[in-house]
Amino acid sequence: MVGHFLKRNLNHRRAQRIWAEVKWRLASSDWDFFYKKALKTENFPLPLVYDYAYLLMQSEDFSGVISLLGQFDPNEQVNEFEVMRAHVFFKTRCYTRALQSIDKLMARGDATPAALRTKAKCELALAQYEEALESGRKLIALSQSPEQGDWALLASIFKRAGLYDSYRNLYDFDRLVTARFLAVPAGFSSRSIFHEELVSSLEALHGSLQHPLEQSLRNGTQTDGHLFATSEGTIQHLAAGIKQHVAQWVNQLKNDSDHPFLRHSGKRFDFSGSWSVKLKKDGYHKNHYHNAGWISGCYYVSANKELTADGQGWLKLGESELLEDDSADYLIRPEEGLLVLFPSYFWHGTTPFQRDGNRLTVAFDIYPEE
Repeated sequence: MVGHFLKRNLNHRRAQRIWAEVKWRLASSDWDFFYKKALKTENFPLPLVYDYAYLLMQSEDFSGVISLLGQFDPNEQVNEFEVMRAHVFFKTRCYTRALQSIDKLMARGDATPAALRTKAKCELALAQYEEALESGRKLIALSQSPEQGDWALLASIFKRAGLYDSYRNLYDFDRLVTARFLAVPAGFSSRSIFHEELVSSLEALHGSLQHPLEQSLRNGTQTDGHLFATSEGTIQHLAAGIKQHVAQWVNQLKNDSDHPFLRHSGKRFDFSGSWSVKLKKDGYHKNHYHNAGWISGCYYVSANKELTADGQGWLKLGESELLEDDSADYLIRPEEGLLVLFPSYFWHGTTPFQRDGNRLTVAFDIYPEE
């Protein structure tokens, strides 16, 4: 139905995005067919150029991004495109070139959060720690509600600059991470029986063939929509158990109005998103953070002990995507029934596992109610 609509409405941004993302998850080689078709028309709007370039970047077709932006902005005058060029240069480790793009942009008076964010990342990668620290602090000061990624960036700067007290204030693993086994829901005689039904319910929702364009997983699939919005019984049992456990944990944290995480402790909260991830052999999560959350967490449904041997498939905390030689500061071995909670601005990812078999998890973000 979306395809028929797009044939008559090639410039419809939402329909283009839906078509591309669905086709990508079905591992279709022509996932960008309608974007390419629209390119051949006379009036291809710049917002659609931006959308297409963004998806190309998510698919890691960096040369395609530069080519597309050059076609529609040959004189490099569109600020949003210049930020995207800098992103591409950063992703391809051309840090000096990325910084030059941002400096040129800021010389034109564009000191937006997006520009400052990229500037700080480039300065960090180039070991210009004083400059990165200044840019990072400007970024935080620019917004009354900084993004979770801004705190992740500032933490990376603190870590690499050797400001360990400041780093540990943000990344206090002993105080701000919890890993506990979730109680078996009432009505189930054992965890294995509960998980047997839960696995069946989750597997039925994994209909795609590869990871979503905008997500961190590789060699795996992710469910669509808000998982906990489903009425399925075992999933609702899990959601209720997680919410109860989170409430107990949050209420024991001491409130600190000057801390980006602890300032919300004790508040009412709700899920802002939830999903299931199934990783296959060689599957893993790239290091990332969650802008849509305050607390992020994962529950391990299937985590065969053989799959986690020798550190395979373990959860890594504190290893930044921004640094080529960074390492994790905190590791957690997956176990079935284990619930892990941490601040959404924590860098986190997983190590790949090389054994046959799948690892099934439920992940979620929680946001405080103001």
